[in-house]
Parts: sequence; structure tokens; C-alpha cells
Amino acid sequence: MPHRILLLITELDPGGAEKQLFHLATGLDRARFHPRVVCLRGFGDVGHALRKAGVPAESLGMNRKWDMRAPFRLRRLLKEWKPDVIHSFLFHANMLARVVARRAGVPVVIGSVRVCETRRHHLLMDRLTQGQMDCETCVCDAVREYTEREAGIDPRKLVTVRNGVDLPVLEGLDRARPEALFVGRLDAQKDVRTLLAAWVLVRKRLPDAHLRIVGTGPQEAELKALGVEGVEWRGFQADVAPSYRSARALVLSSRWEGLPNVVLEAMAWALPVVATATGGSVELVREGVTGGLVPIGDAPALAGRLAQVLEQPEEARRMGAAGRAIVEKEYTMAALVKANEALYERLLREKGVSAGK
Repeated sequence: MPHRILLLITELDPGGAEKQLFHLATGLDRARFHPRVVCLRGFGDVGHALRKAGVPAESLGMNRKWDMRAPFRLRRLLKEWKPDVIHSFLFHANMLARVVARRAGVPVVIGSVRVCETRRHHLLMDRLTQGQMDCETCVCDAVREYTEREAGIDPRKLVTVRNGVDLPVLEGLDRARPEALFVGRLDAQKDVRTLLAAWVLVRKRLPDAHLRIVGTGPQEAELKALGVEGVEWRGFQADVAPSYRSARALVLSSRWEGLPNVVLEAMAWALPVVATATGGSVELVREGVTGGLVPIGDAPALAGRLAQVLEQPEEARRMGAAGRAIVEKEYTMAALVKANEALYERLLREKGVSAGK
């Protein structure tokens, strides 16, 4: 019988972690693994998509971040289903899995880190509970090194398992005009305020340049109120493909990151990327090869590098093609699934757990 794998995540509304979990759950080799997905709250579109794809998915029904009934619900589920592995995603799911899984008799407990975490209490909780897990997956080497250094996690428990991305068919591209694209949440992490300050400078150099912003968030109203010209606010878009087809470059102004899915997606669409030098962006964006890197919070530097890319369409095409080639080689969904399968099998072997126990 296949090994039972329980994938635990905070919520199943659309998002980067949720997309990666979806592809992992649906991509696991059913001859070796039987996946089941549980979320703490927010059983949204991703949950329904999992069920449609034949993966059992359910919610613990938490109505707030800390629900004292949730550990008992999860413990009962683990006792009944008896998974061989529990693999958790996002902070609250990580913490709940560590509190419950060992006591419920789960042989292999795996957490995950998706970002260079800046919240000190999250780092502290990660360190204090590391004894309750066998391993923690990190989306890139930068996150792994940061987590070891800042959270004090035993490096032997940290494993890099890189994100994957779908490879779209490159047709219907129309990149004739100097259009930049931003996709992301409008919050402090993404630092869109610096992007808008940079865009004012870009427009002085390229008056016909256009910036499309796809996303919503807590800073949306105040950012729009700045009244920067040449900016199109598109809000949340379930399908970003039309924007990828028309943009000449992706821009990401984040103050901190993990391995940003949006950069991978842009590279898969053969777009050059101009990004701040933080987290996994440093591993993806290779200066002069797939795009350009600039210091965090430096609007003039961001403006200068972005304007260079926008005003040189042939160079932008060359860098976009190089990015697509890297994604095809190193960042496919198949590679993501294969890496996780190898990790599960190694840890199960080390624990002496055979399938169908």
C-alpha cells in the first residue's frame, strides 16, 4: 500500500503556498503515496480544485488564528487516518503540526519555511519547537541560510526544496510598448511605494511607459491616492496570463522575500525581471542575464535599471529567453514533486517505516 501523506496548510484560498501544495498533492506518484490535504481555515477555491482533482481535502474549521479545539480535531484525524508523514505549510500549520503530530504517533514530521521571516516571535517559536520535527523544507538556499542563522534551526534539519512553476505556451505575445508589470499583494513587504517613486523617474525618461499593477492589499487606497501617472490598477486577477503576454518586464520591489512565485512565473513567460536584491530573487534574477537587481528601497536605482530594460526590447527578449531556459531546466512542477518524494522516502527509510504499516 502507498505511504499516507497528510499535507497541512493554514488555508486553501488562492496564494503562492497554496498553488505549490496543489501541484504537490496532485503530482505525487499514487503508486507510492496517498495524499490528503487539511487546512486550518479558509477552505476556498484551491480546496475545491483539489477535490475535483481527486485529492481528499477538508478544513478543521478554525474561526480564528488560535482555536483551542483545533489540536484535538487534528489529533483525532491523525489517530484515525494514521499518516506516515505530515508535511505542514505556513506558520500556524507548522506550529499545530508540531504540537500534535508526535503525540498522535506520526513517524515523520516535516515543516516548511517560505520566506526570510522578519517577525521575531515567529523565529523564536520555530526555534523552540524544532525538536518536534524531523525536517523543515526551505524554498531556496537564501531562506535556508537565513533560517539557520536567524531562527537558530539545526542545519541538519533544513533542506532546500525549490518552488516549481507551470510552463505556459508562448503564444499571443504582444510586447510592442514599454510596459512594466507588478503582481503581488499591496502591503509593506512588497514596498510598492518605492516602486511608484521609481515610476515617476521612469516616466521622465520614457513618457510613454506604462505600469500595470495586479493585486490588492491593505495599502491599496493610500497608494492610489498618490496619483502617479502612467499606472493602471487592475486589482486581483485570477488569470494573469494576459498581463504576462503584454508586458516587456516584471518589476518586484520587495523588502523581503522567499522564492517569489511571481518571478518564476514571469521567467516562464520569457519576461526579464528587475527586482530588489533580497531572498530567492538573488538566485533567480541574474544581473544582465535574466534581468537586473537593485538595492532594497532605492527608487533611483530601481528606476534606472527598469528604464534600461524597457527601452531595449531586443535585450529584454534575450534576457527573457534566458530566464525561460533556466525555469525549464531547474524550476518545473515535476522537479518540485520529485524532490519532495525523495525527501519523504529518505526520512521514512531512516525511521524504518514501511508502506502499509
